[in-house]
Amino acid sequence: MKNVKRMIVIVLAVSLIAFGFVYWFKLAPAGPLPGDKAAAQEINGLLNKTGTGEGLQVKTILDTVQADDRHAFIPFETEAGARGFSLWVWKDHQWKASSATTDGDPVIWKVRPGYPSSYRMVWSLDPAEKVDRLAFYLIQKRSFQNEAYQPRIQMEKVLPFAEHPYGAIKVPEEWRTIIRGEVTEFEVPRVEFGWRSLDSSGEDVFIEGQGQSSYLRYQDHQDLMMPLEKNELE
Repeated sequence: MKNVKRMIVIVLAVSLIAFGFVYWFKLAPAGPLPGDKAAAQEINGLLNKTGTGEGLQVKTILDTVQADDRHAFIPFETEAGARGFSLWVWKDHQWKASSATTDGDPVIWKVRPGYPSSYRMVWSLDPAEKVDRLAFYLIQKRSFQNEAYQPRIQMEKVLPFAEHPYGAIKVPEEWRTIIRGEVTEFEVPRVEFGWRSLDSSGEDVFIEGQGQSSYLRYQDHQDLMMPLEKNELE
């Protein structure tokens, strides 16, 4: 009988320890995001792991945008004047930059892969660029699937550049009806994403990037947004 009681006590103790471990690292609410100084140090550490020897240093944290309770977007400017952004995740009971880049061109960030309502368009560009507005596109090319014709779909989202030199905006709701979550490696992607930078007359403006450095610590599920020109649209 004593052995049975001892076994029950051991099982309960182990179960409590296991639950406490899971709660602490997986279920406990995320803590506050790091301050500017701590964020800059974390980003510097990532950017200088690329082996380029550039010695990149963050000069200014431009903003902090929380995508949800465990993900955040932090754009920055380096001492060399380059603009970039970092993506953050609450992992192992601490905030960590999952990636950082000085190539601030737009990408689709799948905050929670398979849930298009969580997807965001993120970017960080030099506000000195002679750009009037940014245009973002979702494009589904015309095709035949299962002997059925699929027409081309082209959707556009335009933002004034002066107000949005950087951003982490949710993918428009009407886009989400086209996106069907994740695509397996054996399927052809249904949609493509693109962007344009335009002057006040609607002409394309070429944005020349500075020395680029990027580092990916954790997989944070990004889809490229391809630079487009007027003749590629309908």
